[in-house]
Amino acid sequence: MNTVVSIPIPNISAIVPEIIATALACFLLIFDLFVPKDRKRVVGIAALIGCVILTVVTWGYFGKNIVTFSGMFILDNFAVVLKLLFLVSDIVIILISLKYLELEGVSLGEYYALLVFATVGMMIMASANDLIMVYLGLETMALSVYVLAGFMRMTEKSAEAALKYFLMGVFISGIFLFGIAFTYGVVGSTNLKEIAQYISMNGFKNPLLGVAIILIAAGLGLEIAMAPFHFWAPDVYEGAPTSVTAFISVAPKVAAIAALFRVYAEAFSLMAPYWKEILWLVAALTMTIGNVTAVLQNNVKRLLAYSSIAHAGYMLLGILAFNQVGVAALAFYFFAYCFMNIGAFGIVIYLRRNNIVGDNLEDFKGLAQIHPMLALVMVIFLLSLTGIPPTVGFVGKFLLFSAAVKAGYYWLVAIAVLNSVISLYYYFKIAKVMYMENPETTEPLSAAASLKIAVFALGILTIVFGLYPHPLINLAQMSIKSFF
Repeated sequence: MNTVVSIPIPNISAIVPEIIATALACFLLIFDLFVPKDRKRVVGIAALIGCVILTVVTWGYFGKNIVTFSGMFILDNFAVVLKLLFLVSDIVIILISLKYLELEGVSLGEYYALLVFATVGMMIMASANDLIMVYLGLETMALSVYVLAGFMRMTEKSAEAALKYFLMGVFISGIFLFGIAFTYGVVGSTNLKEIAQYISMNGFKNPLLGVAIILIAAGLGLEIAMAPFHFWAPDVYEGAPTSVTAFISVAPKVAAIAALFRVYAEAFSLMAPYWKEILWLVAALTMTIGNVTAVLQNNVKRLLAYSSIAHAGYMLLGILAFNQVGVAALAFYFFAYCFMNIGAFGIVIYLRRNNIVGDNLEDFKGLAQIHPMLALVMVIFLLSLTGIPPTVGFVGKFLLFSAAVKAGYYWLVAIAVLNSVISLYYYFKIAKVMYMENPETTEPLSAAASLKIAVFALGILTIVFGLYPHPLINLAQMSIKSFF
């Protein structure tokens, strides 16, 4: 007697944003072949239009909860909000890149295609409901970012940055795969729901599950730049093109933290008492190492690199809180971090002119005299990164710290507050040279309209959502309904 095997038909509509993004990246590669070398900005404009359309399409999925591909892929509000954040980041990065790439002599169409390919990987990570799917998204993202980091291949620092990032990434990918292997060996599945069911039925006495949790966190820890996997970040951030640094300091970090949260919340929630002890220490080390080391920096890109390490530590508070308030605060902080961090790097790009790179502290001297409005916007970003009102960064930190206190992490919040005080010193070291020292050059600043729009829009959003955070808070709360 013949046995009929039923093969579930996947809901293709759930991956329409990923399909469109992949098609856009492929189109950009082909379109680039027909664009003259001196007009590569047209490819960037095409990428910008594509990302705007993709943002509208993705927003249309808000409120839907689709699970498909045998439970490997989930499209809930959390995933949709993350994808919107990635696309908004892309739009801003493209705006600040259009003229900047020409100044650096690397105005190539492949840049925009790689940016979109990396976004495809991050979108997959946002919807991953299976460890294999997490790995697929992670590698799709990482391979694109490796190339972007070394995009200025004629410069030694950029080539070194790409090589370091690649070698560290390959090593960590192997560790992540070991984590998946241990999980499958114990559970017999890599699906997050099935892992949770196994643990609820059989307990977690098998030590290999504990090892798997650590290895999976280590695999994602590279992109998060959390201690002790943060060593690559300063060199890569300094060596990569500044627009790429702005991108990898935000979007891949957010994607990795979101993936870590979903894995821990969906698969290993019953083991929370164990992994929270480790994550507590990691969060404390990450924010402390980032802030203390940033104090010693005179290169602004390296300073912001260590700052981003510290902010990763703050974000881990949301995972540790593991309650509705904490996760909503984490989602809110994703947007806050995007506005203020990309904005700060945008100012560095704004200072790029002739022989001035704009990433040294000396390049900021007397900026208030040369361009008062630009100096003011930079101060807004610095205030927000520190967590001082009335900025979106203050609201984000307040929500995260409040959630952690509610969860009983008093000492960790005390460490976080102390670290925020330390960060005040090195952030306002930049403000000091802008307002209290004379400029080393009287050469006027001129920037493309796209860069001006991006930087000043981010500055406005940083203040507006600091004074009126309710729309973002509501969006964050709606994004986590599938978890609580």
